[in-house]
Parts: sequence; structure tokens; C-alpha cells
Amino acid sequence: MTDTEIALEPFKVRFFILAPPVTLLLFGQALTGTVLTDLILYRTCLFSLNINRTECNILRTNASSPEAIKLEAEVQPYASMILLAKSLIENLLPAVASLFLGSWSDRAGRRPLFLLSLAGFTILHVSHTLISIWDTNPWYLVIPSVPAFSFGGVCAVMIAAMCHISDITAEKERTMLMTWLQASVFLGIILGRFITPWIFEHYGYTAVFGASAVCCILALTYTYFIVPETVRDASKESIREVFRISSIRELLISSLQKRDGFHRSVVWFAIFALTLTGLVFQGEISIEFLFTRARLGWDVQHYSYYSGIGYMLSMPCMVIGVTLFSRVLGFSDTLISGIAFAACLGGSLTEALATKSWHIYLAASIGFFGGAVEPVMRSVISKSVPAKDIGKVLSLTKSLETLSPLAGAPLYTLIYSHYLPPIYPSPVYLLSTSFFAVLILVTVGIGILIRKSRDISYVPVVVEDN
Repeated sequence: MTDTEIALEPFKVRFFILAPPVTLLLFGQALTGTVLTDLILYRTCLFSLNINRTECNILRTNASSPEAIKLEAEVQPYASMILLAKSLIENLLPAVASLFLGSWSDRAGRRPLFLLSLAGFTILHVSHTLISIWDTNPWYLVIPSVPAFSFGGVCAVMIAAMCHISDITAEKERTMLMTWLQASVFLGIILGRFITPWIFEHYGYTAVFGASAVCCILALTYTYFIVPETVRDASKESIREVFRISSIRELLISSLQKRDGFHRSVVWFAIFALTLTGLVFQGEISIEFLFTRARLGWDVQHYSYYSGIGYMLSMPCMVIGVTLFSRVLGFSDTLISGIAFAACLGGSLTEALATKSWHIYLAASIGFFGGAVEPVMRSVISKSVPAKDIGKVLSLTKSLETLSPLAGAPLYTLIYSHYLPPIYPSPVYLLSTSFFAVLILVTVGIGILIRKSRDISYVPVVVEDN
């Protein structure tokens, strides 16, 4: 065995230790996302509108028929409120928890954070499996989200994974392992999007939720027995020790206090850009399935394939695009962000004007490079913060990004429910277009601030020898 092979072996081992639980969790989440929305629509038809089962079954068996589209218009306003409550729980709880989780995992270790988060998701999917067996009020489907997201949800798993990687790798290895971590996330989502239609079509709701529960149980078991603790001398702290107020105070001081090496204006403009981007993305996700059903008659299978293709193509487009613009052409981070926001603007405008299925695919193609916004903006933040404070500032950034859907989902749901198709063009996507135009201007402002900071000249103090 050569020296190179010896050096590469630890890298491979470290990656494969983390990949299975992360991929399994995201696979399980991707399996249930659209199917849960479809089940809420069906249960809303049965219980909220008191429509007989035969008519409600049209929503599942022939979603593109005129009768189903008419019924859909009656059901969606009620279902949107349930989805709104679910969205609030799944975004508010992780946003609050993420302010504390980084500090707690530094003291108690990474494994407790992994295990708590995965246990919450196991409870979520087991509960949905049981609830789907019987016809019950759709509001019961919201309750299991509370334990799953009380300790950060997917956000907590990603924080634990990134901390785990930072603990065991040198800086030269870290970027590649972070890339593979993101690849495992996309792999889980892609597999889930493509496999969901087959399971749902052949076996129904219970099988989909049951498969997700099995994935979470496997991820939890794997983490318990395989993933090692990476924090030396980790203390055995109880769950009550998670929520220490002192952790928030330290985080705020690092993000607000003026000091050398901290470009506060650049950082907060970048945080604003990331937060507003999250608001738009999550807002669109919350209504996109409903929009495609109402305007184009798409069912779960069609939308799942569309989502899977989108995730499958967005990752290589992002990687290739950033490599081309940054390394080959030498573009600045702000210019790359501006291009990404312009792509998002074009995609949202196209979707607002969509009248046929291929228009939706065209909109997705135009917006593929939009995924570059988040990593590039985080790069801007990391270059504007002292090294010792990067973790704290990025933790605050992640919390605000998680909070943004609390405004995005209600805003988009409210506008969508009041201006349902066939209103043309769709006002909800015109709103996204306006937001992306604002973000392009914000990116220009960040570029100007960075250029000004580089133009400042510092006069060194010279001590003359007597």
C-alpha cells in the first residue's frame, strides 16, 4: 500500500461513517413530504367539508379531471391552514433550538445531538404510520411534528454532522468532507422523490410512512452503535442543560460587537440575503404542489418525479457553475451571487406565467443555478468574520434562515389561498420575482461595501530608534 492510499483511507472511513444516517433520514423525509400533503387534502375533504368518500376519492384517482379540479378549489383553502400550522411548528422550534445546540454539543458531545434528533424523527414517522391506518381528523397529522422538531429537526442533524467533521479532520480535508455530506443529503432526497410514486401507487399511505419509520430506526440504530463520540471529555449533561441563556449572549456579542477583522455591514447584509432567500424558497415549496395540482392537474406521482429531477440536476449545475465562475473566470462572490439571484428571478417569473406542464420544467431549468446562493453567501460571511467567531455567526445565520419560513409560509399561503388558479399570472410567483429583484440590489450593495473595505489604507506605526 502506498503512502497516498494510507492517507486516503481515513478520509473514506470518516465519510462513510456519517453518510448512512444522513442519507437514510433525508430519504425518509423525502418519501413522506408530498404524500403527507396529499393525505391532509384527502382528510380535509372528508372531515372539514364533510364530503362523502366517493367524491373525495377523485382527488387521488383522477386529480386532473374537471370534477377533481373543482373539488380541489374547495378543499385547498382549508388544507392550507393545516399546512400552515405544520410549517410553523417545523420552523419555529428548530429556529429557537439551534441557538443553543452548538454550545450544548460542545459540552455534551455530538452523539447526544444525533440521537435526540433521530429519535424525534422516529416518533414522527411511527406516529404518521399509525394515524394513516384509520380515517381521522387531519389536524392529528400535525401533532407528531412537535417531538421531531423540538430538538432542531434536520437542522440539528446537520449541525451535529458538521461539528463531527470539524472534530476529526484537518482543514485541508474538511471542505471535501463537507461536500460529500451535502452530496449524501441530495442522494437521500433524490432517491426519496423517485421511489415515493412507486410505493404510494402500489401500497398507499401507510406503506410510505412505514418505510420512512424504518429508515429512521435504521439511522438511529446505526448512529448508536457505529458513530463514535468526537468530543474529548464530553460531559454527561441532561437535556435540561441545552437551554442556557449564556449561550445566546455569547452568540449575540460575536455577531454585533465592533472589532478588527469583523465587517459588520457586509455580514448583516449577507445574513439578510440568506434569510430572505430562505423565506422565498420555503414559501414557494409550501404552495408549489397545490399550485401544480390546481393549475395543471398534477398528482403526487407527477410532482414527485418533477421534484426528483430538480434535485438531481440542481447539484451538478451548482457545482459546475461555481467552479466555472469562480476558478476559471475569476468572478467575485458577489457577482456569482448576483447571477444566481438572476436565475431565481427568471425561474419564478416563468412559473408565474405557466399554463402548461413544460412551462414548469422550463422554470426549473432557468433557476437551477439558484442553489449557489447559500454556499456563496456563507463564504462571504466567513471571509468577513474573525476565525474564532465563524461558528457563532454561522449558527446565528442558520437560526435566522430557519425562522424565515415562519414569515414565508404564512405569506405565500395567504396570497395563494386568496388568488387561486385560474387567476393569471400567478400573484404568488410575481411576489417571488419582486423579492429576487431586491436581493440583486442587496448583492450589489455588498459588493460595494467589500470594495470600499479593501480600498481603506492602514498607516503602520513606526517606532524610530534613538
